[in-house]
Amino acid sequence: MPDHALELTFEPSSMSAVEAQWEALKAAGLPSQADHRSMTNAPHLTLVAAVAIENAAVQMASETVGPLLPARVVLRGVVLFGQGPRVTIAHLVEPDHALAAAAARVRALVPGLRHPVWTPHVTVARRVRRSMVPAVLEVLHATDDPRELVCHRLRRWDPEHDIIEDVAVAGRSSVP
Repeated sequence: MPDHALELTFEPSSMSAVEAQWEALKAAGLPSQADHRSMTNAPHLTLVAAVAIENAAVQMASETVGPLLPARVVLRGVVLFGQGPRVTIAHLVEPDHALAAAAARVRALVPGLRHPVWTPHVTVARRVRRSMVPAVLEVLHATDDPRELVCHRLRRWDPEHDIIEDVAVAGRSSVP
């Protein structure tokens, strides 16, 4: 079963900047998030991924992250995750202090985090063979590299009930 998640999604121009990189990778015949056809697939920044996320954590996220939206995150380079023959390639992002602190408060309420240490990032390609990394980096460097992204919505993904719902939207701290 996939993890439950709380994720920040981006306003349209930020979304387009990431999707343009996804499409450039796909056009070059390289692994890309553009190949992922799930209903949850959109450029995003995961705050929490776990086997389950209780309502108290969702409420805390609405109350602490929601008022910070829209929130800018600065891109700080490309990062590779993975130890085996395939890696995930992502943009490392730096949230401001308020967003990082709010994420820490929410994460403290969730047992069984998928990743106990939060490394804020936006994935561009998964399951990339190590031999393909130079080609992926070449394509990424040839595209317009966004300097920052604007987080606009906080969404909850509940795979058990196949639900994606907004928890907070810029300008509104809680969405029913």
